[in-house]
Amino acid sequence: MWSGSVSTWDGSIVPCCFDKDASHVLGSVQNNQFKEIWKSPEYRGFRSAVVNNRSQVDICKNCSEGTKVWA
Repeated sequence: MWSGSVSTWDGSIVPCCFDKDASHVLGSVQNNQFKEIWKSPEYRGFRSAVVNNRSQVDICKNCSEGTKVWA
């Protein structure tokens, strides 16, 4: 989600491998370049939702990825 994503068999882009059912499709490489998807309002909105209230994002409830700050 912060440094990578997952592409499904049909070119859909989901934030991570925990989205096994592709419930959070943020774009498709069949319709847009990956760079456009990565910087899209949808992707930014998903990241914001995780930062602001991770427990409300079903695939993120039990995940700690990206919660540590490295100095």
